[in-house]
Amino acid sequence: MSNTPAAGLTAPDDAVALPTELDARRELAREFQIERLLGQSPILYLARDAEDRLLAVKVVPRARFERPAEEVLKPVTAATRLDHPHIARVHSSGATDSFLWYATQYVEGRTLASLLRTVGSMELAVCLRIFEQVASALDYAHRLGIFHGALTAECIVVDSNEWVLVGDFGTAELLESVESGDVTPAADQRALALLVHQCLTGGDRSGGLPLHVSQALRRAMSTRTADRFPSVLDFVVALDDRGGGGVRVTPDVVRLEARPPTWRPLVIPDADQDPVAATRRVGGRVLAAVALLGVFAVVAAWITWSSAPTAPPSRAAPGAPATPPSPPPASPAPAPLGPVPAASPMKPSARPKSVAGPIVPAAPRPAPAPAPRRPTARISTPARAPAAVRATPPPSPAPTAVVPGRHTEPGLLSINAIPWGSVYVDGRPVGNTPQLDLPVPPGQHRLRVERQGYRPYERMIDVAPGQRLRITDITLTER
Repeated sequence: MSNTPAAGLTAPDDAVALPTELDARRELAREFQIERLLGQSPILYLARDAEDRLLAVKVVPRARFERPAEEVLKPVTAATRLDHPHIARVHSSGATDSFLWYATQYVEGRTLASLLRTVGSMELAVCLRIFEQVASALDYAHRLGIFHGALTAECIVVDSNEWVLVGDFGTAELLESVESGDVTPAADQRALALLVHQCLTGGDRSGGLPLHVSQALRRAMSTRTADRFPSVLDFVVALDDRGGGGVRVTPDVVRLEARPPTWRPLVIPDADQDPVAATRRVGGRVLAAVALLGVFAVVAAWITWSSAPTAPPSRAAPGAPATPPSPPPASPAPAPLGPVPAASPMKPSARPKSVAGPIVPAAPRPAPAPAPRRPTARISTPARAPAAVRATPPPSPAPTAVVPGRHTEPGLLSINAIPWGSVYVDGRPVGNTPQLDLPVPPGQHRLRVERQGYRPYERMIDVAPGQRLRITDITLTER
């Protein structure tokens, strides 16, 4: 029988009285061991479940809702899929005779609301450290199609190491925080902007903010979809003026101070987008061209020398040493043909093979003066030199057969850092933190996380086939 009085009827006071905290404690005893009461509105317990996990259990009266409990708790059930370093994990939810409840990971720390009551307002750098983590949690949930809808300073917990966890995903209706069913990414972006404004101003004043911060707040709270940021991460990036308008600054990239903000996610421009890198690239091409011309000159000289008529080489027994033996006394030694160039080790492989017939030593003659040759006469001939080298290639290693199985299964790497930074695996950029379940081939890899103005984090990691490796405790320190 429903606990909600019929519409339009006035029920006695005792008939509409909500159940008490003692009722909740008694009804939850079937599921949890209650350790202590943490809050009253809504009722919040510190409890342990059957697996002895320390949980935070929130309880709301069932009489507030006209819909079935399963429908009200459906968003909470969906939130149990969220597995992110900055999300307080939702473990379970359910209903008793008088209450709806959900249990989440218990986080030791202070809520953002409590911090603001103590400090009043925060510096921009402190806000960025907090809200970068909040935005990464929201963006992860949005990509899974899950929206918060109830983002307030009370559901953001900051521990003693400034590690942030966001709770109450999927509880907008339970906590009566939803307005007109507005559980969307736009609503989360607006709520995040309101929290940033509250942290920077204390909620009492609106002036004194840097221009780029005011512009970012105005965009995030806009009612027009075209004006808002594409994601909450874009919004937080726009709050940080150290990235050159959303462009990463690396040793190979010059920061353009006059460049207006672009309101785009953090990116790493390549040489095609950067004038200094492009200049270096042009200089490198010039040096490469000069070196290539030098190689052509050496090859042309070598071909010129090798094309001069020479005495037929003596037949050598197989396996004979590379140095030719001394000629017999009866045969006069052939006269030298001129100076031997530096590339003489390649000379035997470049000469044509001897033809069958008697070996006739060449008559001594002076070395002919090289005739002047036009450079273009030899431009098309260098292709013969590689052919001589390829005539005796080194033996190729036998191919290793790849047998499908667990030993070829990639590992899954999850990475997070405070504050967020750009992740590189073996020097290859893979994106910004957090990175969840990034496929990585088995073996040893070099992991690097860096951010402008902070000391980079770098280490070698060993990934086993199929291993789920989590490195989520990285803390970047300012230079």
